[in-house]
Amino acid sequence: MYPNNYSYRWYLVDGEARQYLPRKENKIAEDLALKKYYQLKKNALLEKRENIMKRQCESYDDNEKLHKFLNNEGYIQLIGHLLSGDSFTEKTKSVWANEEYHTNLKYSEQLTHLGPSGTYLRSKSEVFIDMALTQHGIPFRYECELAIDNHIFYPDFTVFNPANGEIIYWEHFGMMDDEDYARNAFSKLKIFYEHGLIPGENLIMTFETKSKPFTYFDAETALKQLKM
Repeated sequence: MYPNNYSYRWYLVDGEARQYLPRKENKIAEDLALKKYYQLKKNALLEKRENIMKRQCESYDDNEKLHKFLNNEGYIQLIGHLLSGDSFTEKTKSVWANEEYHTNLKYSEQLTHLGPSGTYLRSKSEVFIDMALTQHGIPFRYECELAIDNHIFYPDFTVFNPANGEIIYWEHFGMMDDEDYARNAFSKLKIFYEHGLIPGENLIMTFETKSKPFTYFDAETALKQLKM
């Protein structure tokens, strides 16, 4: 497993030989990751059983290995959706929600709107999005850094889908009746699309203009794109 921008590349390793697994062969990577997860879980349970029988708490090496696996964002993205009924998703949700991340430090004086989550936001429309996510218990990161090739972006909301452990980006475009703003928005979306961020799949987009302001109902409607 190797980081690749916002996602990961997966390889089949046999000794020193390494074979790249393209996206169409993701099933192989999923099967191997699942095998690893269940083996780690089995070892952790056997370790716990042995400690109970000995009435001691000397070693938790296998439990620590399982914990590291559950905290690995690459595995979250790969098989989180396959273990939504398992403790995997709840643990990774909790870990992800409490991790530190790089955020946008520019124009911090514009962060004047307090959302229900306790996050300071840049607009009333973003407060509606914060409200919808918070009321549904969906963790998010506000303006979390996203590196794509030589570009650095700060999507408005990076969302953890608790139903399947997938990461989804939510961009709100609030001035689409401004020609320069709209041009920049479409340029950003073009780069997103070229690098695998697909509207309706792992990218939510909402828009507004002066004549059609964004509402809480619009946020709730957009949120339905998450398959919870």
